[in-house]
Formats: sequence, C-alpha cells, structure tokens
Amino acid sequence: MKVKKRFLGLFTLSLILLLVLSYFSIVEGTIGIKDEQLKKYLFEGTTGNNTMDLIIEKLRLPRTVGAIIVGLGIAVAGILMQGYFRNPLADPYLMGVASGASLGVVLYIFTSLLFNMGIPHSIYGFIISAYIGSLITMFIVISIARIIRQTATLLICGIMIGAIASGLTTLVVYTGDYIGEENSKLAGYFMWGMGSVNNLTWTQINLMAVILIPIVILAYIFLSKKLDANLLGEKYAISVGVDVKNLKKWLIILSCILTATVVAFAGPIAFVGLVCPIIARMLCNTSKHMYVIPMTAILGSVFVLFADILTRPGVIVPQSSNNLPLLCPLSIVGAPIAIVIYLKVRKMGV
Repeated sequence: MKVKKRFLGLFTLSLILLLVLSYFSIVEGTIGIKDEQLKKYLFEGTTGNNTMDLIIEKLRLPRTVGAIIVGLGIAVAGILMQGYFRNPLADPYLMGVASGASLGVVLYIFTSLLFNMGIPHSIYGFIISAYIGSLITMFIVISIARIIRQTATLLICGIMIGAIASGLTTLVVYTGDYIGEENSKLAGYFMWGMGSVNNLTWTQINLMAVILIPIVILAYIFLSKKLDANLLGEKYAISVGVDVKNLKKWLIILSCILTATVVAFAGPIAFVGLVCPIIARMLCNTSKHMYVIPMTAILGSVFVLFADILTRPGVIVPQSSNNLPLLCPLSIVGAPIAIVIYLKVRKMGV
C-alpha cells in the first residue's frame, strides 16, 4: 500500500513537471511567445497573429508532442531490454541497437539515390528499414550474450557493434555525395544521427503515437508480472508458469519496434533507455514493473523534453542561432550515471 501511494504521488508530480516543461517548450525559442498569446491560442485557436499561429502549430507543438512520445517510447524500450538481459546497463543506445536502426534508415535513403529514385518520402520505408537494422543488431548482441555472461564484456561488445554501425552510417552518408543532386539531404542526416525532434511533422508524430503508445500499454498489461518473475531468475520464472522463451521473444520484438520507430524519425536517443528505468526504480523504491513501467515512461518524456529545451538556440550556448543535437545534454547527464551503475555492478562481481 505504501509503494502504491508513493508511486501515485511521484507519478502525479512527474506529470505536473511534464506539463510545466511543455509550457516552456512552447514559449521558448528564437522568437518568444507571450503568455497571453499562448492562452489565446489554446482557448480561441488563434493568437490573432498569423505568424505566431504558424510558429506554435508547425514548430513548437510538434516539437513538444514529438519529444514526449519519443521519450516515452525509448525509455520503455530500455526497460524491456534490461528485462531481457537482466542487466541494468542494457540500453538501446549502448547495446548498439539504435545505431543499427540508424544504419538501416541511411541505407534505405542511399539505395534510393543509387537507383536514381530520389530521396524517399515514404514514412513506412523509414520505419521498415529501421526495424530491419535494429533486429539484425539485436540478434548479433544476443548471440554474443549467449557466449559472454560478464556484464563488462557484453557492454563493450555492444558499444563496439554500435561503433561499427555508426562508422558504416558515416561512410554511406559521405558516399552519397558522389551519386546524385539530392546528396545534401543525405548529408543533413548528420544532425538527425545525433538525435533531434525539431524537424518532426504531425504525420510522423501521429504514426509514432499509433505504434508506440499501444505497445507501451500492452507491455504494461501483459508483461509486468512476467518481467517481475524473470527478474528473480529463469528457473523461478519457469516454476511460476512463465514461458521464458516466449517472453524473451516478445521482449526482443517490442524493444526493437520501439527503438526503431523512434530512430526512424528522431535519430538515436542516447542514455534515456538506461537512466529512466533506474531512476524509476529508485523513486518508486521497488522493482515491480507494475509501477516501474509507467514511471519510466513519464520520466522518459520529461528527460527528452527537458533536453530538447536545453538544445534551443541561446539556452546552453549564449547568442547561438543553431540547435544543438539531443546527444549533447543527454550524454552529459546519462554518461556519469552509466559509469556509477557500471562500478556498482562490477563491485557485485557480475
């Protein structure tokens, strides 16, 4: 009962924080939006200024809603991946899965250029190619995990696989310079390759929401108790009736779908899938996924939205007119936490 009350209180506070950050996300930017203008837009559908209306509708709102959905998806992907490996350091970014999805997307664009088809505009093509890239990378990591049980070695292997995928992505982007007039668009994916939500469209956001939100809800309903059992060991999970093989299959599929869908449109989002599940467990003071999954989801939205606000021109770098990639603030926050966790895990001799 105490855990439930604690969870409800913290979840409510996190929701309020998310709403506050959403407000700042809409009003902050190169062109500031006044409180009165935002209030008028929300209640009357217009600020009375066409330019301001367009800024809110086409730039600020998609960016805000996109950051919330991206954060939710990649954070839950992290907790599912940690459930599969039973390892707090498992993360779509560190394990190389996000980089594999990125490589899939860039290869899709490159192939289109190579065969003189122009830059592809199909959002389904982006997602399918990201799915293929993430699944291939995930299966490589799983194959290594079966041979290597030690946390440190597995983590290093994941990082190396991600580095290989990132290197190949860079190679493909540079090669694109020689094969078509649309190469500048391919080169523009360097910013996307470091994570960004500032160019998301409503079509992309709607598709992400249709894919990510139902998966998060289904994972919460059907996998929470199974993940709790699996956390205590495979033998225990089998003894209480969990089909571990089937559970692991779904954890792979769902974590890859969540990661690939995010990467297809927002690029690799670093450390959110690692940090948010850990903070959620600490805040809720429990490892029960019934509480940890929703807490992780809302923390993911808070982290990405806050990081996106920090990337705005002039926020971190004074008098700057350019957006920073999400990788910048997320790495500054996430990397130290990853180091602390790694040291704790190593002390335990895992």
